[in-house]
Amino acid sequence: MSLFPTSAPLVGDPEIRRELPGVWLASLGGDPRAEAQHAGWTIVTSDGRSRALSLLAAGEQAQPSAAQARSCGVIFDGVLYNRAELGRELERTLDEAESDASLALRSYLRWGEDALRKMKGHFALLLWDSESDLSLCARDPVGIYPLFYAETTRELLLSTSIEALLRHPRVSRAFNRPAIADQLRFRFADLHETVYESVKRVPPGHVLRVAHGQKQVYRYWDPASPNGRVNWLREDELDQFDQLLDQAVTRCLQFGPAGIFLSGGLDSVTVAAVSAEKCRDQGLPDPLALSLVFPHPEANEESVQRSVAEGLGLQQVVIPFEEAVAPAGLVSAALEMSSRFSMPLMNTWLPAYHHLGEAGRQRGCRTILTGTGGDEWLTVTPFLAADLLRRADVVGFYQLWRSMHQSVRRSPAAVFRLLLWKCGLKPLLIQALRQAAPEPLLRARRSRSARRVPAWLAPDAAVRRELICRGEQAAPESESDKAGFYIQEMRSALDHPLVSWELEESFENARSMGVRMLHPFWDSDLVDLLYRIPPLLLNKGGRSKGLVRESLARRFPDLGFERQKKVEATAFFWSVILTKGAQTWHELGGPRALAKLGLVDPQILTAEIDEIVAKNCGPEAYRIIHVLTYEAWLRPRL
Repeated sequence: MSLFPTSAPLVGDPEIRRELPGVWLASLGGDPRAEAQHAGWTIVTSDGRSRALSLLAAGEQAQPSAAQARSCGVIFDGVLYNRAELGRELERTLDEAESDASLALRSYLRWGEDALRKMKGHFALLLWDSESDLSLCARDPVGIYPLFYAETTRELLLSTSIEALLRHPRVSRAFNRPAIADQLRFRFADLHETVYESVKRVPPGHVLRVAHGQKQVYRYWDPASPNGRVNWLREDELDQFDQLLDQAVTRCLQFGPAGIFLSGGLDSVTVAAVSAEKCRDQGLPDPLALSLVFPHPEANEESVQRSVAEGLGLQQVVIPFEEAVAPAGLVSAALEMSSRFSMPLMNTWLPAYHHLGEAGRQRGCRTILTGTGGDEWLTVTPFLAADLLRRADVVGFYQLWRSMHQSVRRSPAAVFRLLLWKCGLKPLLIQALRQAAPEPLLRARRSRSARRVPAWLAPDAAVRRELICRGEQAAPESESDKAGFYIQEMRSALDHPLVSWELEESFENARSMGVRMLHPFWDSDLVDLLYRIPPLLLNKGGRSKGLVRESLARRFPDLGFERQKKVEATAFFWSVILTKGAQTWHELGGPRALAKLGLVDPQILTAEIDEIVAKNCGPEAYRIIHVLTYEAWLRPRL
């Protein structure tokens, strides 16, 4: 077998041009040499068969590594954290100069597909085994790296960039209209689909396996056991949390000078404290604290931010929110960013954090750490209430209510109503009806699906029919349903399309700045541990995020972290969107691009938007900015 790099044209082939940055190409049929201009590597097997593989990094990003041995080739983009551990298990001294691709390939040759479960890091990986006619296209366990794929009649193309795939001449740019219409009503039904018909995603922790032309996508990493049950940790095992958090942060500090997005919340303060300690232990430069200051009094954490940076001895960059989104403001900045991104913008705050990240990059930061993931993995979901009510656990229900009302800025009555009905009795009632009368419930679901398509959505008859059909598809009962509502909600942090989408968005934003954006609380080893910590231990001390409150209270005794309640910018966000969003809506002339695709009725939707503004309906502000970001994304693409 031979492996030829793109830098040296193959004999008799046209000149190989790197015109499709970011694309991996795996030819599933025909002669890949005819497509050599799109191939990064061509594997020619001993029996004369050949397959083309390619992953070329986008823009000025470092090139991915590649390796070949016997009948196999690997392309690896990202980083392996457990190189030394893999080297020991392979019973061979690890050469520090050995590439991650080579180590991944040796792991596959030793353990086969099980090698994926042993790899720890963030990466996208493509492996081809010509002897077995097998290709594996894997995304790292938690999805820090994106991975998308598209099929043509003869090829399977993969990339960390949707736009790179769409530049291929045989990949359709047709929009996935039913999916977009679903998303406009905040329904994200399919983890695999994107806003393009031809482009699919490989979900986090999954591998796309192609063997003898047959495709299968399966999860190769899971913090739960194979039977779906959770191996709960004991209280005397909780000291593992500090060890794994230290490890997660240390892993993030290996890529050059670091910055920390430092709010005044528990998650980012924890990351900042551990980062400062680890940098000094390793003789690295102190991390740079990067802080946004919000003007709204309910969201302003400036005093805490400055006190934490001072207490840790960190240099700090503090930027007022208005400056970060200048000159046009948050709404215009979000729409401009949405127009440039591969998919519509989900995180409306991202333009402000992009500005903050640029400030860090200009001061030498090559990595920026965030507290993202803390809300998912340190907090007990309120849907635990349904499990407690089903068991008639009155004491447990009271403890959950008490910990919540002491941790969030809501009235005790509001927390009680949330737990008792929305997160307690209502899901129990729905589950009981599904079990007792599945057919009547299915008919009711179908009827409700037809009624719930808003009048402004999908005036195109074909799109509306597809929307109703998608709404009628009832999800089958899963192992997590049987295990309980708490586990079901925990699974959503791993399997919900928006979780993957937001990590992909973070990756694309970081790549545009030329830095790495890393999230220690999304480290797979740490997630594996946190997933298995019982709710009572997560709420250690009677408040949410009890695992970090105690240590922060010791570090900063004057800042009150032991009793801090979560700061939310919800009211500030609503006020901005209800004023600037509505104004921008009319300046743009309404949703012309969405209307052109038959996705919205502009007259009905505009009237609804005007009503939301007239009634000052804050919770509905999300609809305004959501539709605007999709409109801004579509306009340059039509």
